[in-house]
Amino acid sequence: MTRASGIIRVATIGATTTMLWLSPAAAAEQSLPGATVESVVAIAKRLNPTVAAASLDFDAAVHKIGTAGVLADPTLILEAWDVNRFGVGQRRIGLEQEFKLWGKYGLERNVAQTDADAAKFQGRATVVDLIAQVVAAHGEYNAAYEAVGISVEIKRRYDEILGLLRSRYGTTSVDQQDVIKAEIEAATAEGDVIRRQGEQKAAAARLNALIGRPSLAPLTAPTGFRTLKAVSLAQVQALARSANPMLALAGAQSNSAAQTKSLTDLNYYPDVTLGAKYVQRPGTEDTGEFMLGVKLPLHYEVKDAEQRAAGARLGAAQARNEALRLRIDGQVADAWFSVDALRRVVQIYASRQLPPSRSSVDNARNGFQAGTSDLSSVFESERRLRAVQLDLLKLKVELQTKYAEMERLAGGSL
Repeated sequence: MTRASGIIRVATIGATTTMLWLSPAAAAEQSLPGATVESVVAIAKRLNPTVAAASLDFDAAVHKIGTAGVLADPTLILEAWDVNRFGVGQRRIGLEQEFKLWGKYGLERNVAQTDADAAKFQGRATVVDLIAQVVAAHGEYNAAYEAVGISVEIKRRYDEILGLLRSRYGTTSVDQQDVIKAEIEAATAEGDVIRRQGEQKAAAARLNALIGRPSLAPLTAPTGFRTLKAVSLAQVQALARSANPMLALAGAQSNSAAQTKSLTDLNYYPDVTLGAKYVQRPGTEDTGEFMLGVKLPLHYEVKDAEQRAAGARLGAAQARNEALRLRIDGQVADAWFSVDALRRVVQIYASRQLPPSRSSVDNARNGFQAGTSDLSSVFESERRLRAVQLDLLKLKVELQTKYAEMERLAGGSL
């Protein structure tokens, strides 16, 4: 429920209902995602239409369980016998009901249940895949945001250099060429800021689209890259074997094929039809009739073909399950080794390339101000620092993406 002065949120814990008051500022802050990965993932689970479609598919499969393994509708029979010009000689009113024997109803329910399980695992796979995409997109959004900050800071330093040169040399100095160089570099830095801002807006639009919001919906500033937990390869592979939804889906499909094979094997056994009629005979006592019908499975070649087809489908499902298990094991190893390597490279960049590059910029600027170094060394050190910073951002995005892929294969957050 919303009011002009704030928002009231109702929280239900057990049988207790609690009213939580949020101030307008807090409500606005909560309504804008983007600061953390968790904030956008939560909205994606709630708003993304693909997740909604998967949930509806699961609901449909669950409801289908209620239609499996039940008696068919009975047949109402109304008969008139010995009908002539004197009227109707006999009236018969009855019911007929077909019954499947040999446990066929239970197998039909089992098939429907395994199909519902498959739909559930398919929906879970959809959610896990979406989360991996959202995590990767948030990493790109965070990198674009930080890249804008880097470009703005470089532009600020270039503008300072340009101001220093103008105040030092004026407009009539023989060293006016340095002023021109600084103006060109400052203009290039300004253009880079605009380009980075465009990339940030594009990353925000992609993230909004993934979480189910309009592309131009506002996002709050990100607070930084997500902290990644260190896990061993054996742990991730064990999680993948037990929690990967695609493996669970393949297992459910294999189970469904096995239940269908068992049901097909029972096609050789006949079903029966029971019936009862109430007979009215004018002038005599009313009587009853009872009927037993047996469906004869005479077309054995058809049933043999159905049995062979069901057996082939079962074998194919089992083979796909094993192939998927092997493929996921390999993909987990691939992602884990990539994450391990990227962690080390990021650490090298952060500890061994970034500090010297910053020191080089400081030394070049101090030397230029003291007149011991030229302007070209300043711009060269600035470009070197910017390249290291942007390369480090790319590595961090790649690390976040690979880690999200590893989590997707493991079936959830690590």
